[in-house]
Amino acid sequence: MTGETFITEALANIPKDVNIKVDLSMRISDKIAAALNAQGLTQKDFAKMMGKNEAEVSRWLSGMHNFTLATIAKISAALEVSIIEV
Repeated sequence: MTGETFITEALANIPKDVNIKVDLSMRISDKIAAALNAQGLTQKDFAKMMGKNEAEVSRWLSGMHNFTLATIAKISAALEVSIIEV
């Protein structure tokens, strides 16, 4: 088995719900980053607004954070932008 074949098979075996979760996490992170950019805010500014440290905000923006609804609501309120829509 080649490395490429192994990777292709491994990716094919990832459960659908995991792929959806990763996609949603990335979209949320992208939306936050876009809002920060549009408002001219740095990660440091945003961390201060949220009462968090920069490392935590960096994890949020990495795309792999498991956001709670409470956190998403706080982010939406702080940035005055809808992060998700249902």
